[in-house]
Amino acid sequence: MGEGSTTPSGMTRFMVKSRMGLDRDFEALGPDGKRAWYVDGKFGPRPAAEVQDASGTVTHRLKGRLLGIPKKISVSDVDGTEVASIKAKISPLKSKMVITLSDGGEWLLEGNLIEKDYTITSGGAVVATISQKFLTIRDAYTLDVADGVHPGLALATLWAVDAFREQR
Repeated sequence: MGEGSTTPSGMTRFMVKSRMGLDRDFEALGPDGKRAWYVDGKFGPRPAAEVQDASGTVTHRLKGRLLGIPKKISVSDVDGTEVASIKAKISPLKSKMVITLSDGGEWLLEGNLIEKDYTITSGGAVVATISQKFLTIRDAYTLDVADGVHPGLALATLWAVDAFREQR
């Protein structure tokens, strides 16, 4: 997928391509090169998106508030129950986001806006990595998701990173 990179042990790699347009849609290709996930961004005054699995079934919905402090995006499951809340602290060089999970857990995303290279950790363990580091395609990412982590939630976080970065 990415030149010079290999999938870390215990993780699944997705190639995520941004579909240009006002809606900021993302298509995630699985290890077999086929569509595994799709993020359908919604154009409007507030950022919103739906995460869909390979069959087109919605697994997560995102709704955000990018004006004001802190910038925040809520992630809910298909029934409308909030499963995560993403808050951003963005500076010109470093980004930091806290993803508060409904079960009380917390993910911490840290990375570099210029290099578009982010790591998400929980209790010191890597949950996912997002990178354009080894890619030559504009608006494409590698997303490595740890075993046991829902890829839809990791993709929701990637979409939020992109939405926050666009609004900085």
